[in-house]
Amino acid sequence: MHRLEYTYLQHDLALLRMIAATAGLVLDASNQRNAAIELAKAMQRPDNLKLNCAGLGEKAQGILTELLSSEGRMTVTSVSRKHGTIRPLGPAARQRERPQLQPTNPVEKLWYHGLIGRAFDNQPDAQEYYYIPSDLLPLLPLPKSKGVNISTLQTQAPNEKDMLFAQHTLVDDACTTLAFLRISSGTSENISGPTPNIDLKKLHPYLHQPKYLNMLLSLLQDMGSLSKSGLIPMSKSIRILLSGDRSKQLRSLTDAWHQSSRWIDLFSVPTLQFDYSDSIRVHPEKVRNSILDQLNRITPNVWVDLNDFMDAIKLNCPDFQRVAGDYDSWYVIDKSTQRHLKGFKYWNQVEGALVKHMVTGPLHSLSMVDLSRNHESFRLNSMFYELMQNKPWHIAEEEKPLAINDNGLITAFSSSNRADRFLAARLGKWETTRNPELYRYRICANSLEQAKEQGFTADQAISFLQRASQQNVPESIITAMKRWANEGASAQISKMTIITFDSESTLLTLQQNPQTNRYLEEQLGPLTVRVRYHNRKKLRDHMIKLGLILEIND
Repeated sequence: MHRLEYTYLQHDLALLRMIAATAGLVLDASNQRNAAIELAKAMQRPDNLKLNCAGLGEKAQGILTELLSSEGRMTVTSVSRKHGTIRPLGPAARQRERPQLQPTNPVEKLWYHGLIGRAFDNQPDAQEYYYIPSDLLPLLPLPKSKGVNISTLQTQAPNEKDMLFAQHTLVDDACTTLAFLRISSGTSENISGPTPNIDLKKLHPYLHQPKYLNMLLSLLQDMGSLSKSGLIPMSKSIRILLSGDRSKQLRSLTDAWHQSSRWIDLFSVPTLQFDYSDSIRVHPEKVRNSILDQLNRITPNVWVDLNDFMDAIKLNCPDFQRVAGDYDSWYVIDKSTQRHLKGFKYWNQVEGALVKHMVTGPLHSLSMVDLSRNHESFRLNSMFYELMQNKPWHIAEEEKPLAINDNGLITAFSSSNRADRFLAARLGKWETTRNPELYRYRICANSLEQAKEQGFTADQAISFLQRASQQNVPESIITAMKRWANEGASAQISKMTIITFDSESTLLTLQQNPQTNRYLEEQLGPLTVRVRYHNRKKLRDHMIKLGLILEIND
C-alpha cells in the first residue's frame, strides 16, 4: 500500500493547495515536491485529521469504512458502481468548476479532502483501485469495520438424519476411472494421432460421484496420471498415486484442485451456460483462494447458512473474480431462462452461484464439507482447516485383501489396496453391485485376452492374485488360467439364430446364391440351418430380393 507522501507526490501543485484548503490547512512551500511533503506531514497530525474527517458527511465516511473493512483498498469499478466516480478535471477545469466546494458525489469529496489515492496494481490484468494511504489507515477516527464478520455466522444444525457427511469416495472413483481408461486406451502410452474414442458414459455406473468426473479427469491430468493432451493413463504416475494410502491419495487430488490453473470451477456451475467462454478472463487459483480465505474465517465446527455466507462475500469482497470489477463484458447465460446475465444486478446468479457451488460441489466431493440434505447449510470439518494450514491429513482405514471364489469372481473392497484393485479391474469383466463398498470383476476368456494384449501373462496374473488375496486363490481358478494360457478358452458361447425352411428347394436356392450363402452357418438338419444372430436381418433383406420371405420372431 502506498504512503501518504507518495500519494501527494502524484498531484500537481494546484491540486495540493486545493486539498490543503479543503482540510483547513495552509501550505508554505512554493514547489510541488516540497508542498507534497509538507501536506503529508500536516495531514497526519491528529487534530488536523480529526477536523478534516469531521466535514466529510455520513456517505463519504461510509466509503472510508468500506475501504477499511477491505484492508484499505477497493477497485475503482466497485466503488464507482455504488458511489460515483471522480471527474477527470485538469487545473483549468478545477479552477472553473471548484469541485472541492461542490463535489458531485462522496468519492470526489474524499479525493479533495486528500484521504484517498488512486493507483494500478502490479498483476498481469492490472486493476485500478482506490486506497487509503498506509500511514493514514491507523489514524482515521472511524470505526474499523461495518462489513459482515464471517466468524460470527452460525445457524441451527440440521437433524443428523438430514446431514450429508463428507465422504472419501473420490479416491475410489480415481482408481476406477484410471482402470477404465487403461483398458479402453489400448496397450501403449505413446499413442500417435487422435486420442482413442472412449465412451465415458459407460463408466458412470461404477462411480460414486459421476457428476464430478470431468473435474476428476482434469485433476488427474494436472497430476500427470493422464496425458495432458488426452485420456491416456501414464503408468509411472499412476503407480505413485495408487501406492499411497487413502489420506495421501485424497490430499493429492485436493492439492491438484487447490493449485489448478486449468480447471475453472465457474464453468461447472450447473445453473450457468457459457457459449462464448473466450469472453471470460479469470484466474481460477486466485478466485478459488479468495473464497477459501473467506471460508477460513468461519468458526470451526459450526453450521452456517449458505445464503448468509454468500451475502457476506457480496458485501465484503464482491469483485473476487472480476478483472477490474467488470460485470458487463462476460457472456454468461442462465440455463433455465436463457437470459444473458449482464451487470452487477446478476451477482447472485453468477458469483453467488459459484460460491454455493464451491461449497456444495468441489469442497464436499473432496471431503472437507458436511452439508444439510437440502444444501441450505454447511459445516467445515477439520480437513478443511488442515488444508489451509498446510497440515497432513489422516484417514483411518484397515486394508482388506482381495477375495476370489471358485466361480472366478474377484471381489475388491473400498478399503482394499487401490493399486491391487487397479490391476484386478484389468483381469476380469466388470460387474455392477448394489453394495457401494464392493467392486466385482469376473475372470473370463475375453478379459484375460484383453489383459494379455496389455502385457499381462497368465503366470503374472496368478502370482498377483495369490499375493493380493493373501494366498486364497482356489486351485480350480489357477488350473483354468494355466489351461487358458496354453490352450485358450475351453468352450465358446455365441448368440445364434436357428432357421427352419419350408422345403429343401428353398434351402438349396439360398445355398447356391452367393449373397445369401455367406450368412448360412452349419446345417443342423434337412431343413434347419444355423445363422449368426446379428446376420438374421441381413439374410431376410437378401431373401426378399429372391422372392422369399423370412419371418423373424424376436
